[in-house]
Amino acid sequence: MHQRSSLWAVTAVLVFLPCISSEYVDKFQVCRNKTLGILAGNETLGDINNVTIWERGYMYTGPVQGLDPRFSREHILTLTYDGCVAICGPDAQLQEPRTALSMVATWIFPLAIVLSLPYEAYHDKKFMRTLSAILNWLGSPQTALTATIHNFRQIREAHRRTERLGEEDYHSAWNNALYVLSCLNQFEIVDPEDEGRHMPFLETLLYGLFRPVAHRNYDGHEDGELTSQLLSQLAYQLRILATFLVAFVFSVVLSFAEVGESSTVDPLILGLLFSWLPVLVIFTIVDRNPVSSERTGVLMTRWLYNVNAIKSWREHDVAVQNAAAVENARAGPNIFDEADFIGRFIGQGRATQYAGLSYAVMKEIPPRSRPLRTFPGDYVTFAERAPGRRPPSWFVTALLSEGVVMAEVMLALMLAFNTPTVGLGCWSGSFALYAILSSMCWILALCFAKPGRVVTCLCYVFNALSFAWLIIVTVLVLTGGMNTCYCQVSPFAYPAFGGYMTFENTQALRDLFDVVKYWAAAAGFGLAIPMVVFVVAVFWWLKCAHLWKANEDRDMGNELGDSRVDWRWLT
Repeated sequence: MHQRSSLWAVTAVLVFLPCISSEYVDKFQVCRNKTLGILAGNETLGDINNVTIWERGYMYTGPVQGLDPRFSREHILTLTYDGCVAICGPDAQLQEPRTALSMVATWIFPLAIVLSLPYEAYHDKKFMRTLSAILNWLGSPQTALTATIHNFRQIREAHRRTERLGEEDYHSAWNNALYVLSCLNQFEIVDPEDEGRHMPFLETLLYGLFRPVAHRNYDGHEDGELTSQLLSQLAYQLRILATFLVAFVFSVVLSFAEVGESSTVDPLILGLLFSWLPVLVIFTIVDRNPVSSERTGVLMTRWLYNVNAIKSWREHDVAVQNAAAVENARAGPNIFDEADFIGRFIGQGRATQYAGLSYAVMKEIPPRSRPLRTFPGDYVTFAERAPGRRPPSWFVTALLSEGVVMAEVMLALMLAFNTPTVGLGCWSGSFALYAILSSMCWILALCFAKPGRVVTCLCYVFNALSFAWLIIVTVLVLTGGMNTCYCQVSPFAYPAFGGYMTFENTQALRDLFDVVKYWAAAAGFGLAIPMVVFVVAVFWWLKCAHLWKANEDRDMGNELGDSRVDWRWLT
């Protein structure tokens, strides 16, 4: 029944759309003809005639910004704001249905695809988690980009550390360790200031990650083999469900290329406003935790529990070194029974805080010429101190992210500023306001590595305002809500710019005004930025793909059966 109703609705739209389009009347075109009739003395509007229209200041006689010097100013019909209201009326000129539907098909549908991506659908607090992610991504895309790009750069660094390793087993051990570390970096570490519990957590973490690496070079201790098996199985479980939706980014980028073919400039301006979206989506995809964050958190907590048991068994020098001894150690006191150190998922810019655990650990890992020998050693002390210290590369990434988003928004602002009346109007002013609101959280993130409750609340407030304003602007552009006399005269920079309205259509703007260069520059740079970033992101991802790969031909069942460790924690 529902499918039949939907089919009838689509059919009705397709049938009646030509009728709606044929009945569309351009209010300002009617007003232009009426103004020409009044000036010629052939028509009056109430007490407005060819004399009073000049006496009341309804006609604008000043300079017209952007007019090609080859054309005479006398051929351009312009009204002041009062003249527009008196002759054209104060109501908005609604968007032509065909243009509105074209913009919806080009941009709003891809945006809906972004909003329909799986935002922790199986989490207990899925609504709040989804809302928080949307506010961060669309409310302050530059902040989200900073987090995702920096985290992906850490994955790139992990790739560099493993690509030159020759021995297959040694290479595999490093792959597992750095892959698990990159996944763990996307989670909040709970109680970071509790020295009594945080120190053992770091010791266990580094022991579980890098004891298998040392085991490859220095045999003789059975705990190295056991931790290697644990790490290998955890990495396998995290990799096997990886999914990347790269095809979506292609659809968004290709849709941008079609905008310039429209007969109006509205779709191009709207497209520029959202042209940072492909950049955000591609880095969100490549930085995506491969499985459910809740499932990943559970697996990591169980893994740390078992690693801590092996570590305790090794430290107490248990005489009977067998699986039963490990099970007895697991049954004893375990710090991971008392606290859950793996907190909420903060990857992909979901939270306004710096995640620096992977950077701190990898910075202190020696090159292959000085392999790891002791655990935890001095690495724990550094890892405890360094996650809050943001490296210079983070600030460079933050500036680049702000630059990418601001470049796209400013291109839309430039186009709106110069079309149709040169000046700061409703369109360009609304884009400037979005740029300011979306940058507030980015500024706070720049000042606070791990913001407190007050700063976090401020970020949510600014992101909510920014996201709401973005939705309002989009709706106004689609419906034509900004096609009013007030917006047409671009009043916010008067008298330097604006203060009048012109009736010229898009074709006349191309022929009479010097706007083609702005359209070409905006379209060219607006398309080039996401395309270049897309190519770079895909190249990085392909170079780092081995960190995510799981060997499907590998018979894990036989390995589990031969192992002396109980693997039920994986299920």
